Amino acid sequence: MKYTGVANDDRRIAEELQAMGAFDQSQEDKVSALSHMFEAIGQFMTWMRWKGEVGVYGCRVGAAYARKQEMKHFA
Repeated sequence: MKYTGVANDDRRIAEELQAMGAFDQSQEDKVSALSHMFEAIGQFMTWMRWKGEVGVYGCRVGAAYARKQEMKHFA
């Protein structure tokens, strides 16, 4: 996936997301490029929150939960 367009940064972000468990759920087939793009944007936002939470609190406290709540609010 492309997150920033810079190959090294994209690999680093993907590796950190993998280490944080972002890909532990089963991946269903994506039908369109648009849904693939929205998934990449959502994962990038989750990664940014995780990085911010680790920087502030020293651990992840709820980025995935906050993302789900936002999706409920915007849906």
